[in-house]
Amino acid sequence: MKQITRPATAAEITDIVGPLDDAVLMRIVETKATPAEVLKAFNWAAADDHIGTELEHRPLGVVAQVYDILKSEESEPDERR
Repeated sequence: MKQITRPATAAEITDIVGPLDDAVLMRIVETKATPAEVLKAFNWAAADDHIGTELEHRPLGVVAQVYDILKSEESEPDERR
């Protein structure tokens, strides 16, 4: 199977991570992350263990950028209520 190397679309991002605020979605689109990179960042953000801490590493590059965006969104109170 050939891996997609083009940036993920907004639709692909929401398919991977679920509904997002438009501003957050655009921040992820602006990273030009591929669908695989978005998925990797989402998996890191959704993990309920501390494997990155235990292994003393965290995601790098674009994956780290998307991860940081997802984690910052997770820690902010839900203003959409």
